[in-house]
Amino acid sequence: MRRVAIIGAGISGLVTAKTLLEEGFSVTLFETEYEVGGVWARSRRYPGVTTQNPRDTYAFSDFPMPRSYPEFPSGEQVQAYLAAYADHFGVTEHVRFRTAVEHAAPRGQGWTVRFRTLDDETTRTETFDFLAVCNGTFSTPSVPEVPGEASFRAAGGTVLHSTRFNTVEQVRGRHVVVVGGAKSACDTAMAALGTAKRTSLVFRSASWKMPKKFAGLVPLRYVLTTRFSEMLFRDRELRGMEKVLHTVGKPAVWLFWRGVEAVLRATYRLGECGMMPDDRIERLVNCMLGLATDGFYEAVRAKRIETHRSGIRAMHAGAVELENGKRVRADVVVFATGFRQEVPFLDESVRRTVQDEACVFHLYRNLMHPDVPRLAFVGYNSSLYSQLTSEIGARWAARWFMGELRLPPRKAVLREMEARWTWVRENRPNGVASGTCIVPFTFHYVDDLMRDMGARTVRRPLNRIREVMLPFDPSVYANLKAELDRNRARRLAAAPSNRRNLQSA
Repeated sequence: MRRVAIIGAGISGLVTAKTLLEEGFSVTLFETEYEVGGVWARSRRYPGVTTQNPRDTYAFSDFPMPRSYPEFPSGEQVQAYLAAYADHFGVTEHVRFRTAVEHAAPRGQGWTVRFRTLDDETTRTETFDFLAVCNGTFSTPSVPEVPGEASFRAAGGTVLHSTRFNTVEQVRGRHVVVVGGAKSACDTAMAALGTAKRTSLVFRSASWKMPKKFAGLVPLRYVLTTRFSEMLFRDRELRGMEKVLHTVGKPAVWLFWRGVEAVLRATYRLGECGMMPDDRIERLVNCMLGLATDGFYEAVRAKRIETHRSGIRAMHAGAVELENGKRVRADVVVFATGFRQEVPFLDESVRRTVQDEACVFHLYRNLMHPDVPRLAFVGYNSSLYSQLTSEIGARWAARWFMGELRLPPRKAVLREMEARWTWVRENRPNGVASGTCIVPFTFHYVDDLMRDMGARTVRRPLNRIREVMLPFDPSVYANLKAELDRNRARRLAAAPSNRRNLQSA
C-alpha cells in the first residue's frame, strides 16, 4: 500500500488525509498541536475570532456545518467542526499529535521524513512514497524586529503575536497597542477593549472591510460569494460572460464598485475614522479581505480606540515610538501582522526549487512543481473558500499521485507558472502573498483543477442561472469522487477497443 506523509492537521491536512484514505493510500499526519484545526486550535485563536465566511460556504462539500451554528461561526465552533470531520471520516486515528517534522528529503522513489515527538523529545525517521505539505499559509507568525524591544520587555512590557493573545486576562488593566490594519488587528483591539486600561491601534494602511449585510439589508453572501461577483474582477483569461463585462460592460462594472465603496464609506463613516483605504476596492480585494469587526468603527469614532496611521520606529520602557515621532504609552504590544510562509523542514534542494530568493512559491496550480516528483502542497491556494480550494486541491493531488492526470509537458508547465506569476505581480501586487493567494479568482482556479481531472465545471447543468447568481454551495462538489471513478471506468472499458482500432489502422 502506498504511504503518504502529511504535514499539518488543519483544514488542508485533514481533507487531504480523508481524500487519500478514500483512494486507498496509507496516511500519516504529523501535527505539533494537541488537537486538529491548525489556526483554529485553541492555542492559536484570539478571543472573539470568527469565520469571515458565512457558515454554509465554509463547510466541506460532504460534511455540512451544524445548523445550530450562527451565520459566522466562532473559532471554537470551527475547531469542533473540524474535529468532528476528522472523526467522521476516520482521519483522527492517523494523526500523530505533538510531533514536529524536522527534515523531509526525496530519496529514490519516495521521501525520507525525520520527526521529533515533542513530549519526550525522541527522534525517528521513516520513509514514505509521497509527501503532502499542508502546514497552511498561516504557519509562522510574522513579528517584526523593533529596536528597543529588549528594553521594553525588561521594564515589564509584553510582546505578542495575535495568535498568542488567547485570553483578555493578558491585557487586564494595561495599556495595549495593537499593530496592523487587517481584520485580526481590529478583532484584537475590540477584544482588549473594556479589559485593557487603554487600547490603541497602529496601522500603515487601511483596508476595505465588508459588512455582514450591505446597507443593513443584503447579506454578504449575495454580494461576494457568487460566480457572478467573481466575474466583476478582471482575470488574466476572460471566459464567457466576463468578456462582455470587461469590454462593453466595463463602465457598468466600474459604477458597481464605486457604489460598493460609497456604501462602505457611508456605513462606517470612514472619513471620520481616518481609515479610508488608499486604492480602489477591486484592486484591494485579496487574501487580506476581511469582515468589519462588530462595533470597531463606532469605537474608533468615539475615541475608545485610539488610532495612529503610522508604523513603529522603536520601543522604549513603557512606550512605543511611532515613525511620525509620537510616543504612545504601552504595556502590551500585540502584532496582528500576519504570517510568513515557511517550510524549514524541506530539504534545501527542494526549497531552492519551489521558492525564489524572495521566498515566493512557484507552483503549478499552486499544488506542485514539475521538478519535484511525489510532492504536493495542499492549502497553498488561499481563497475566500479555503475549504473548497483545499478539498478540490486534495482530490487533484490524489489523482496526480495515482498517475491519472494528463498534465502538459514540463516546459509548458514552467511557462504557465511564470506567466501567471508575472501577471499577478504586475496587475495585483497587493495580492502576492508569497505566491499562495488566488483571491478573487476562486472559481477560475477550481474550474482549472476540474478540467485537469476531466470533471464537469458546471455543477448545476439544469439550473445554470442559480449556479452563477446565487451564493456558493459547496455541496455541488460532493459527488466529485464518484464522477471521476465513473470517468476512469469508461476509459478502462474503452481501452481494448481503442487498441484494436489502432492495430487495424
